[in-house]
Amino acid sequence: MSNRKDHWETIYTSKDTHQVGWYQESPVISIQMLNRICATKEQSVLDVGAGASVLVDELIKLGYRDISLLDISAAAFTVVKERLGKNSDIPDYYISDVTSFEVKRRFDIWHDRAVFHFLTVPEDRKKYIACMNKLLSRDGRVIIGTFSLNGPTQCSGLDIVQYDKNKMANELGDGFKIIETHTDVHTTPGGKKQEFMYFIIRRAE
Repeated sequence: MSNRKDHWETIYTSKDTHQVGWYQESPVISIQMLNRICATKEQSVLDVGAGASVLVDELIKLGYRDISLLDISAAAFTVVKERLGKNSDIPDYYISDVTSFEVKRRFDIWHDRAVFHFLTVPEDRKKYIACMNKLLSRDGRVIIGTFSLNGPTQCSGLDIVQYDKNKMANELGDGFKIIETHTDVHTTPGGKKQEFMYFIIRRAE
């Protein structure tokens, strides 16, 4: 885990967050996915691997107040807090690797744009799913975005795992069910096209 943390701390202290490959000026696809699950501003949201994403800004504008941000990088949250200014006290900030994250509460919405595909070790993926199972509310919904089978094989100098519906279902096991999938093409600040697949997931009945 320490190597992962060192990598991302270096990214967020050495690079312009507006120029990293995953930067989005607006979190359009995430908002679309939230609309697909009929999310409401009264629900609690955990943004896994939030980094310096502007999703939190948009959620605050929409009236969400129970927002939690999870990221391995403390430097990423420094960027977020400075950007949010007077609203920086609205989210709860958790600095942790998702594979070892613990908190004494549950969340209605688990949102992850591009963390899961960095988990190239099967045991880490099992820990991620176990954490999700523990922290998701009974009727909660999960949104996970990963590179698709047509997407890149690396990001930020790290290997990733590409996913389609079958591969994701195998990782989720019997406890969760994929209810929708959506593809989206992200254009990096450098102009490269990256195909993502988004999964909307709930607990299995």
